Amino acid sequence: MLKRFSTFVFICLLVAGPSLGFADTRYVSDELVITVRTGPGNQYQILETLKTDSPVEILEETENHFKARTRKGTEGYVLKQYITKNTPKKLLIARLEKEKAALERRLEQAKEERQQQVQVASSEQAKVAALTSDLKNTRDELAQVSSAFEELKERSEGVLELTAERDQLLEENTRINSELAILQEENKDFHRSNMIQWFLAGGGVFFFGWLIGKISRKKKRGFSRL
Repeated sequence: MLKRFSTFVFICLLVAGPSLGFADTRYVSDELVITVRTGPGNQYQILETLKTDSPVEILEETENHFKARTRKGTEGYVLKQYITKNTPKKLLIARLEKEKAALERRLEQAKEERQQQVQVASSEQAKVAALTSDLKNTRDELAQVSSAFEELKERSEGVLELTAERDQLLEENTRINSELAILQEENKDFHRSNMIQWFLAGGGVFFFGWLIGKISRKKKRGFSRL
C-alpha cells in the first residue's frame, strides 16, 4: 500500500513537473517528423528535422509558429500545431520506470540500513545485558569484599589486643626468667655454702670422734697398767 502511494505521488509530481519546472519546454506530437526552419514559413531553409517526442525550448510565439531551440542548440521556427505541452507517454513511462528503479534501490538501501540498525541494536542490547550482568557480579563481589573487610577489621581489633597481651606476657616472662636466673645463682651459692658447712661440720665431728677415740684408748692403756 505504501509503495503504491509513493508511486502515485511521484507520478503526480512528474506530470506536474513539466508545467512547473519546464514551463517553456514542449514536445513534438503525433507520429511524424517536423522541420525547423530559419523563418516562420515553408519558404525558409530547413535547419533540422525533429521526430515525435523530441523536446524543444520555446523562445518566441507568433500566430502559427514557435521560435524554438532544439536539444542540439539549433534555433528556428516550427509549426504550433505539432507542438504540445503534454509530456509524451513514452517519456513519462521512462521517467516513471527510472523513478521506480530509484525508489526500489532506495527501498533496498533502507531495508539494508534498517537491518544493520537492528543488528546494531541487538548488539548494543547484548552489550547492555553483559554490562548489567558484570555490574551485578561486581556489586556482589564488592559486598563480599566489604563483609570480609568488616570481619577482618573486627578480628584485627582482637588480634591487636592479643598482641598487646602477648607482648606484656613476654615482658613478664622475661622478667621472671631474669629473676629465676638470679635465684638459681643464689641457690647455687647457697648450696655451695651448705656443702662447705656440712663438710666442715662432718670434718669436725670426725676429728672430735677421732680425738675422743684416741683419748679413750690412752685411758684404757693407763688402767691396764695399774
